[in-house]
Amino acid sequence: MPSVLTRYILRRWTTPFLGGLFFYGFLLVSWEMVAISKEIFSQGAPLRWMFPLLLLSLPETFSMVLPMAAVLGGLLGTQQLMEGSELVAAQGLGAGRRTWFSPWVILACGLLLLASVNAHLLVPASANLQQTLRRKMSEAAKARFLRPGSPPWHPPGSPDTAFWVSESGQIHLMESTAQGTQHMTASKMTYALENTSVGNAEIRLHLSDLQGVLYQPSGDGSVIHLKQEQQILRFAIPSGPRLLTPVPLRYESSKALFQTYGDARIPELQRQQSAIELSRRITLPLAGVSLLLMGIALGFGHPRFYRGGAVIKSLGVILVYYLLMKYIENMLLGGKVKSIYPTLILPFFFLGAGWFILSYRLKPHRTRPGLGGLALRSLGHTLHLGPLHARMAAAKSSMLQWVHGQGTRHGIFRHWSTLAWWRNWGLTLGSLLALDLLIEFSNLAGDLSKNNIHLVVFIKYWIWNLPPFLEVAFPVSFLLGSMLTLSEAALNREWLAIRAGGVSLLQWIWASRFAWGTVALATFLLQAGLAPMARTQARRLYYQILQRPQGAASTAPWMYLGSTGVLWHLSPEVRWGFPLKSPGEAPILLRWQPGTERSEALAWGGAHLVAGPATEVLFPDRALRDAPSASEAQTLDLVEWQRWAPDPERSYLLWSRLLGWLAGPLLVLAMLSYAFPGPRQGRGQAIGVGLVGGLVFLGLQTLFGGAARASEIPAYWGILAPFLLLGGSALARVSKLRT
Repeated sequence: MPSVLTRYILRRWTTPFLGGLFFYGFLLVSWEMVAISKEIFSQGAPLRWMFPLLLLSLPETFSMVLPMAAVLGGLLGTQQLMEGSELVAAQGLGAGRRTWFSPWVILACGLLLLASVNAHLLVPASANLQQTLRRKMSEAAKARFLRPGSPPWHPPGSPDTAFWVSESGQIHLMESTAQGTQHMTASKMTYALENTSVGNAEIRLHLSDLQGVLYQPSGDGSVIHLKQEQQILRFAIPSGPRLLTPVPLRYESSKALFQTYGDARIPELQRQQSAIELSRRITLPLAGVSLLLMGIALGFGHPRFYRGGAVIKSLGVILVYYLLMKYIENMLLGGKVKSIYPTLILPFFFLGAGWFILSYRLKPHRTRPGLGGLALRSLGHTLHLGPLHARMAAAKSSMLQWVHGQGTRHGIFRHWSTLAWWRNWGLTLGSLLALDLLIEFSNLAGDLSKNNIHLVVFIKYWIWNLPPFLEVAFPVSFLLGSMLTLSEAALNREWLAIRAGGVSLLQWIWASRFAWGTVALATFLLQAGLAPMARTQARRLYYQILQRPQGAASTAPWMYLGSTGVLWHLSPEVRWGFPLKSPGEAPILLRWQPGTERSEALAWGGAHLVAGPATEVLFPDRALRDAPSASEAQTLDLVEWQRWAPDPERSYLLWSRLLGWLAGPLLVLAMLSYAFPGPRQGRGQAIGVGLVGGLVFLGLQTLFGGAARASEIPAYWGILAPFLLLGGSALARVSKLRT
């Protein structure tokens, strides 16, 4: 029977471990929900398939979440013991390494047993059920888009391809790329879902009795008439990014994986994949044990100089572990590592590191002289930087005096509230902009060097690409800036003084209305006006850096005009039209170049393009002719696009431009009850909850937005549903608001 102290320590570790399980589990489940929804909508399947697939993904998600929850639980539990001086009291009574080792062993054995049962039994069983459900889902999707007279279907991963089945059952295959444009008809089509060797799934279409035309733009252009007995097309289904890429052999039992890995007659790729899946089932349970000890060790610190940051520390440990794990798996797939054993060493490496840190932290604390400050002071004296520092300090003081002098004309309280909100919002937005600049430059650095593109071109591209990025950054920075402002005032006791003066929370928020109101208005103007114009310039500079022909915009590059019965493929240089009519009723192809007064047509059996209908006949409204695509059209022009060519994706885009600015204020209302930390908590709670709330909201937007674009729900519900959920969350937590 464990001692009273052991049971107490176990309870202090288990409670935050369960909280970490919920925290990281909620994040990964939300991420998985987004990935599954993209897979469903790309196939055109009903939304009802998402919840069974999400439920069956829980065992695999749990195996990845367990190490994350273990390190966070150990960190938080130990920090809480240290924060209450319980560690100091225990060490004063002679508690040593064994005192912390015993509860860790008990908790580690429980975690190891639970994770092993999940990895070796539940994960393969749920993966098999998922595979069965996906096949049934593909059958349901096939019945929807193969229905005669249904809207044109765009295969997943191939935005430049479209299929349409006429009322008579004739299948139209339409495709437009830089290499050529083709319009084919087929009398029969079969549909199948298959697994690939890399673990993904693909749609296999078998077309029979094809005839049509291919136009190649090389030279003066050439027309090739085609006639085929059959054609097989494959389209990969996007699976969405995941923390660990699924392995094709995840459906096999652990015994079968051992046999596959040990059989030298099996192809090398299959043996490598079995080694990776087997190592995951073995190492992830061990990782939970190792990272639990690592979290406990990192939770120890000096009792008088306590610092929080448990979430940030745990994220750092998790990031390092999974990056090393992915690196070793890539080496195994690449043939650089021939054995499974290097993949099994990683948990033991972290176990040893955790034991070393724990032993070091349990030693008596010894102060050490700081060499950094001495070196900086010596460097300043050597370079005679004193006068420069004095002038910079004087300039800063003068600027602050001017700012405060201008602001206090409208009242000191309003000035203080506005300045505090601007400061935290600016710091948050600046961090997001710096991160975006780093990511963009790292993605394009190779192309800049290879194509000898000047750095000025990249800077122009980044500036023009800012408005589309700020559409997402403004709501997130609005939330984090507000959370930091409120939590900072609570920790500094400024909110206590304000409340004692008779000022309510609503009055305080309203006092800074100039700051957050300006940002909300700027968000609306950005989404409705500036971002569509900037997308055109950003796309042009992007393809200049890549030195490729300009591609299509972010929305689907198709537009069906019911008034003319033509499906148009949209691109900046030329538009190709595909009349959805039987042979002989209309041309097989139409070509229109922006700025010209008349189109060109290719008749069935024709050898070259001839003069076609006038531009005003094909595109009745100016808005349809001016903008290259719907995403680059101004908001008023987008209304005309939707009037002449109704489309659920464009309707969702229109509603998001009109109502997207509400995201920031509603996020703040939903997270307001978390903005005021308790007596023993810091700003980390506000930051962590703000980040999680922002990620969950983006996941909900992706989910409902995908459903709206796939015509599962009305377009306005794709925007309003996440907002209503935020409003409901805010109302449900009003009683939890403690100011």
